[in-house]
Amino acid sequence: MKKTTITEFIKQNGKMLLLAVISLIIFNKYIIIIGVFILFGILGIISLQVTRLIPHVSIETISASSILLGYLWGWKLGLAFGVIFGLYGYMKISLIKLKTIIAAMLMGICGVIAAIFASLGYSFASAYLLTFLIKMGLNQIIFPLVESNMTENFIHSFGDPIFNMLITFQLMQLIYTILTFIA
Repeated sequence: MKKTTITEFIKQNGKMLLLAVISLIIFNKYIIIIGVFILFGILGIISLQVTRLIPHVSIETISASSILLGYLWGWKLGLAFGVIFGLYGYMKISLIKLKTIIAAMLMGICGVIAAIFASLGYSFASAYLLTFLIKMGLNQIIFPLVESNMTENFIHSFGDPIFNMLITFQLMQLIYTILTFIA
């Protein structure tokens, strides 16, 4: 009886099922991009919330995700991801102030820088590490102009990039390998 129901369903909806399969084949890349965008967004917001719970520790992953998206699919996606999820994540954990807006903008800029390195032919690992070194330099220049708290400036200037270069990099390299295989 179960086979009959499935067979009848296929006969009744054959054209729609065929259209769905063709759509999945044609739009495979976009489905993967949307899925990765949402998954990285959720993980990034969770990482910001964890950072909020542990004082003077910064483990945000939005910058790392922005780099991966920018490297794979271009600067527009990397920039949009960093800015959108950076601002949204900071809105969820604290008040929006100039420092958090700048931090979100730098998250998006990471995606732009990674896309530039990708267009120049750098490997993902090189682009990832160089992007964080550039972000570290930008943090050192910009944050002291906005925030006088030297401890927070140090954490944002060095703690976050170092965490991302040492720990998050391993995960991003694995995800990059998987995405280049399936996309």
